[in-house]
Amino acid sequence: MKIVIDTCVLKLATFTSANNPAAMIVQLAVGNLLEWWGSPAILDEYSSVLADEPEFLTEVFEAIHLCYPLTEISVIRHEPDNRFLECALAVDADFIVTVNTARGHFDQPAYDATRIMTPGAFVNLPELQRAASGLTEE
Repeated sequence: MKIVIDTCVLKLATFTSANNPAAMIVQLAVGNLLEWWGSPAILDEYSSVLADEPEFLTEVFEAIHLCYPLTEISVIRHEPDNRFLECALAVDADFIVTVNTARGHFDQPAYDATRIMTPGAFVNLPELQRAASGLTEE
């Protein structure tokens, strides 16, 4: 399953909680149970927002598959969100995981074949439940 993770989800993943869907998603991606994609622009945003979490950022960078979108798009009103969509469309990602589903952000349920999901909804997908059970068995 190919995913692109919005920066807000990574920030949420740094919060300790017994039931943190964002942390679970990152753990699955770092464990290579999800195919996590990013672009240089996305990595720049991650670096800026997570500058106070250098170890976490290193782990993130080691887990990401890097793509280089050839087409710049302007579909989403909040311009930085377009970088995530460009990456997702370039690699035919199955999902963009974000909490930014308000008007002007990722306010459509899908862009082409890439579905938009919140962390809570994403972790409840049957496909993800199967991947998560593989993580707990290790």
